[in-house]
Amino acid sequence: MNQENRREILKLVDTAHAKVESFYPEEAVYKDTPQWAEKRRLLLADLALHLAQDALKGDTIRETSLKNHLFAILKISAEFFPDGNYAGAAALVDESITSLK
Repeated sequence: MNQENRREILKLVDTAHAKVESFYPEEAVYKDTPQWAEKRRLLLADLALHLAQDALKGDTIRETSLKNHLFAILKISAEFFPDGNYAGAAALVDESITSLK
């Protein structure tokens, strides 16, 4: 992919990212409510867009940023799918994040 294509995609991702963030609730939301679940879904989308930015910005991928966003995505995914192994996968990513520091 050439730099112009990357810039074009990043512009779209940045626009989508700003739009997702604009939908965050301004008032407090409480755990185990429909509003909480919706906020967590928005956060999941927000983090996925950060992951796309991590993959496309710069000449190289910043491993620490990529792992931090991946860890957060897995942790939130575990909330939606507690019977899945997302928490275990997050723990593995967390171990590798700690080793980078």
